[in-house]
Amino acid sequence: MKDVDAIIELSSQLCINEHNFYDNTVDISFPINNKEKFKRNMRNGFGLVIVAIDFDNIEGYLIGSISKTEDYRNIDKIAEIDSMFVKPKFRSQGVGIMFVNQFIEWAKAQAKRVKVVVSAKNNRGIKFYRKAGFIDHEIVLEMKL
Repeated sequence: MKDVDAIIELSSQLCINEHNFYDNTVDISFPINNKEKFKRNMRNGFGLVIVAIDFDNIEGYLIGSISKTEDYRNIDKIAEIDSMFVKPKFRSQGVGIMFVNQFIEWAKAQAKRVKVVVSAKNNRGIKFYRKAGFIDHEIVLEMKL
């Protein structure tokens, strides 16, 4: 489970970035606090985990899953990219799009649509996913109380 530890570390970096730059409600300790749940899900075949390895080091990952859709939709399952992170020095080298394309191929046999949630302020992430073929579908609005 060495790989899980590396993915948890990268997921922690993702949460720190999200918290610091886009959404300060993201819990930066979430990956560490949910490590056992993540390991259980991997052992149970929950979803798909893809990693990029360079010299035995995991330099990026994608975690995706299939879930039920909302009751008001006329499709019953949807694929979702739950989390993806590529170390900065490996970005803009095709790693992210490779992850997305592999996930889409895997998901085609199980769902009719794929979605990803990106922080509204994450312009680089939004641009990346739009370039990969994603379109704006829903807008979630929140209000601080």
